[in-house]
Parts: sequence; structure tokens; C-alpha cells
Amino acid sequence: MKFKIKTSELKNIVSTVSRIVDPRPATPSLQGIYFRTVEDSIEIIGSDLDIVIKAKAKAEIEIDGKALINSRVLSDMVRKLPRGEVTFSDIGSELRVEQNKLNFTLRKLDEQTYPEALLEQNYDDKKSQSIEPHELFEALKKVGIAASPEGGRPILTGVYFNNANEKTELAATDSYRLATHDLVNFPTEDAGILSFRSLNETARIFEQTEEKIEINSTERELHFYDKKFSASIRKLEGTFPEYQSLFPKENLFSIEINKSAILETLDRATVVAEGFIPVKIEISDPQTLKITTVNKEIGGGSEEVSIKTLGLDVGDVSGFTMSFNPNYLIQGIEVLDGNSVYMRFSGNEKPVIIQGEHETFKYLLMPVRPN
Repeated sequence: MKFKIKTSELKNIVSTVSRIVDPRPATPSLQGIYFRTVEDSIEIIGSDLDIVIKAKAKAEIEIDGKALINSRVLSDMVRKLPRGEVTFSDIGSELRVEQNKLNFTLRKLDEQTYPEALLEQNYDDKKSQSIEPHELFEALKKVGIAASPEGGRPILTGVYFNNANEKTELAATDSYRLATHDLVNFPTEDAGILSFRSLNETARIFEQTEEKIEINSTERELHFYDKKFSASIRKLEGTFPEYQSLFPKENLFSIEINKSAILETLDRATVVAEGFIPVKIEISDPQTLKITTVNKEIGGGSEEVSIKTLGLDVGDVSGFTMSFNPNYLIQGIEVLDGNSVYMRFSGNEKPVIIQGEHETFKYLLMPVRPN
């Protein structure tokens, strides 16, 4: 294998693919990035088995071939290359990197041990459908805040694509909170449950494109691709929790708050809360929300925010209190669109529903017991 390529093109595809390569995988070959020549382009492939990313770039191909190079070493090398063109040559057990007076060699891994299934295209292009990526990836960013981190229950690390009533509802939960977002015109009905981390990496690839991308669903994977990049995400096995019943059927009252004001107040409260001590919210009167934090090790304090009480059918709610994880509360408010936040209460021991000016996104947060 021998090819010449612009360093700007190489840096783009290597940095994209190397992000998902596990530096200490169970299978040693998976710590590598797989190179292969494809007509007048070089294609590179990386995977952590949950997601496979492939990327192409134009190159001057002198000799066809393939190679497997350690991802960490390759990405560090490529990132530090000067501008211009660089030549890669296969010299047996090593890959030579040449540019002007620069001459390096990189030890190859055994490309024969790389899983063959990761190299294949296991979907039919003719069954793909075009989508506008912006709406989908913005919705995924919002609901993804409620997904459980990697290492927890696998099914809770994912986003569920729930198809019902001619729409697709995205849902994610870590058992303490739940986020949902409605999509219209999403073309695939069997996307299933997909790792949010993998979806987030896919969004980073395509979120800047102004053109449509293709989407294709197979039995085990959901594929996103355009002419340069492709991402194939493994579907998670299992049954997503029955989350619809968690939304309270009754609504005692709601409050409207300025988004910037509540976020600034909560941000100051976290200095004392240190991210884990609950913050208490109290409705002092129909126009005032009081936020209190007490940390026996550091101190405490309170701050008031102006509110508007809506739908009040139960009389005076002064003295109504609840406590929440401050980080979870902030994260649910930060992703809302618009300048106003709406908090809908059904009781001080029931979850609160948080929404912005658009009702397509809902965030349910469980209260916690104050210390």
C-alpha cells in the first residue's frame, strides 16, 4: 500500500474515527484504525463494537493495500503533522510516514485479526431513506441528559425510539429522571434502543452538515451515512421501562420562571450543594420561589426568584416545598428552548414536569428527601 494525501483531509478523518476506539479493548486488534484503499480514496475504520465509524478521503493511490495501526499512536502522529501532503508506504511490518524532511515508521498490527464483520457493509443502500439531521440530533442531545452513564444497566444507557400515533417519541431515563421528545417525519419504525454515547458520537460527525444524510435500519444496527462518513450503531437488547405511566395524570398548579434567572440562582446554590446535597424549593407566595441550600460542612443560604403561578385551582400554595438533586434540575432546564421555564406540580412527593416554550420536550424529575 502506498498513497499520498493532504494532511488536512487526513487529520479530519483520523480525529473523527479515533474518538471511539477503545485504547484497552478485550480484542487487541480493536485498538487499531484499519486503513484500506478504495478506488481514488483512502478509507479508515474504527470500532468499539457498539459503534463502527468509517471515513473516506480523496488520495493519490499508487499501490492498493490495507493496514492496521494503533489508534492512539496514529492520531498523535497525524495531529502533529505540518500542513501539506504526506505519503504513507507499507514496508512490511511497518508503515512509513514521509513529508519533506520528515520520515517516521509506525509499527503495524495484524490486520488479519481485525473482525471481518466490521469491514462489511451489511445494509442495502436501496432501502435507505433521507433525513434532515439537525432536528434529530438536537432532540437526542436533550433527551440524552437523562440516560444512565456507561457502566450502569445497559438498557438505561440508551435512547428508546418509540413509534406510536404517527410520530416517534425519543425517551431516556436513569430511574431518577426521564426525558422525552417528539419527532415528526422520522422515517424508520424499528430503530429500537441505541446507546446514547454512540448516538452522541454520531451527532458530532453529522451535526454541522447542511445536507440530508441517509439512514438505514437492519435487524441489529442503525446506520447513518453520507458520501464521506458512516456510523453503524448496535441496537441494545432488552425491554425499555414502561415510562408513560410515570407522568402524573393530575396537575395541581404550574409556575412560570425566567430561564436565565433560575439557572443563575441554581448555579450559585451548587457552590454550597457541591453537586449532591439537595436544594429545597419553596413557594413563598404566588409570585416568589425561594431556593435554599444547607451544607453543614460549608454553610448555606437562600435566594428568591420571581415567578408567575398558573392554573391555581386549589387555593393558596404558600409553603409548598420540594427538594431536588441540583445538577439534575440544572441539566433539565439548560436544554429548554426559549426564555421561559414551566414547572408543573402534582404534589410535593410526586415528580415535577419541566418544559420550555415548546411542548415537544418533557423532563420528569423525581424529588429527593432533604437532609
